[in-house]
Amino acid sequence: MHSVRSSVLVAATLLSLAGCKKPYRVGEYVLVDWEENRPFPAYITEKTGAARYRVHFDGYDCDQEVNFERIKGRVVGPIPQPTPGKLPCAHAVPITSGSAPAITPAPFKPNDHVRVTWRGTVYSATVLQVVAKDRFVVHYEGLESAWDETVGLDRIVGRRP
Repeated sequence: MHSVRSSVLVAATLLSLAGCKKPYRVGEYVLVDWEENRPFPAYITEKTGAARYRVHFDGYDCDQEVNFERIKGRVVGPIPQPTPGKLPCAHAVPITSGSAPAITPAPFKPNDHVRVTWRGTVYSATVLQVVAKDRFVVHYEGLESAWDETVGLDRIVGRRP
């Protein structure tokens, strides 16, 4: 009886410790582990499963699906560029050209009213969050938040009044 009680106590403790880590959300800026414990800064662009996320590596033309264990934490404050070496994607190249990165603001910001295509039909939506300069979390007017999704610029057909 004592060993059963101990086992239950250990299991409850482990579950409570596992629950302490706040889940990641679409749009968060995080560090993703790569080879040899080299973290790369990335934006979470989509949650693809219970413990899987699609991320966009900051400064590179590179998206990848990663598991929860590869995300090493949220970026807080400035972060240095990753050291040269292998990049997170074989085809990845830095997006910037020249010595200084060009800062291009996103064309939409939170609370902007937009029109978004979904399966060939245009719907009214509101931008909830900027994920990257070309990706946005939108809420479709008149629908539950369960329909909120991350869309690219290719699906936004323009602003609405």
